[in-house]
Amino acid sequence: MIFPARLLIGLLILAGGAANAAADDELLKTQPFPAEPAPAPQPPPAVKKAPPVAPSPGAQAHQKGPPGLMGLPWPQTPEQVSKTLDNLYAYLATEGDHRQAGEISGVIERLWRMQGGDTVNLLIDRGELFSAQNQNEKALPFLDAAVELEPQYAEAWSHRAYIEYRMNNYAAALGDLRRALALEPNNFRALDGMAKILVQMGEKKAALEVYDQLLKVHPNIEGGEKARDELKKEVEGQGI
Repeated sequence: MIFPARLLIGLLILAGGAANAAADDELLKTQPFPAEPAPAPQPPPAVKKAPPVAPSPGAQAHQKGPPGLMGLPWPQTPEQVSKTLDNLYAYLATEGDHRQAGEISGVIERLWRMQGGDTVNLLIDRGELFSAQNQNEKALPFLDAAVELEPQYAEAWSHRAYIEYRMNNYAAALGDLRRALALEPNNFRALDGMAKILVQMGEKKAALEVYDQLLKVHPNIEGGEKARDELKKEVEGQGI
C-alpha cells in the first residue's frame, strides 16, 4: 500500500512523539518528585525611588511667572488677558506693599500692550523712540497712525496723549486721555497724566477728583498720594 506523503509525515511525527513520551516515563522513574512543591517565584525586590528634588528658587519663579502676576498663569488669548487684568486690578487696589504693587503694575502694563496688534505696537514704539530724542514733531505722526489703525486700543490714545503733553498741547492730550479711559477706566497711567494736565491748566478741583480715582485704582503709585494731599490742601484750605 502506498501512503500519501502528507499522511506518512504525520505518522512519523506521532511515532516520534510516542518514543519521546516513553523516554520521559523512564526518566521520571529515576527522578522522584520533590517532597514539597517548589516555591513560587518571588518578584524582584522593589527599587526605592529617589525623593523628588525641589526646584530651585529660580526655576520656581520661572514656573510661576513674574512676581507681579500673583501666581496666575500667563494669559495666552485676549479673553484670558482681560480676565487676568481684572484679577490684577483687584490685587493692585488692595496691595499694601509698595514694592509688590510696583511688580503688579508692571505686569499690568505688559498686558495692556498685548491688547494691541504687532503693527500698532510697532508704531507706538517708533513714536516713543523719537520722543525720547526730543523729536516730538516726528513722533506724533506715528501715534496718529496708531490711533487710526486701532481706535479701540486704549494704549494708542494714552501714548499719543503723552506726546501731545510734551508738546504743551494740553487740550489735545486731555481729549486723548478721556478716550483712553473710556476704553480702559483702570488705566492708572492715563489717570495720572490727566491729573497732572488738569493741574497745569488750573483745574485743581477736577484734578483732585482724578487723583482720588487714581489712588483707588493704584494706591501705591509713585508720588500719587503726596500730590493728592498737597493739592487737597490748596483746594480745601486745610490739612488732612
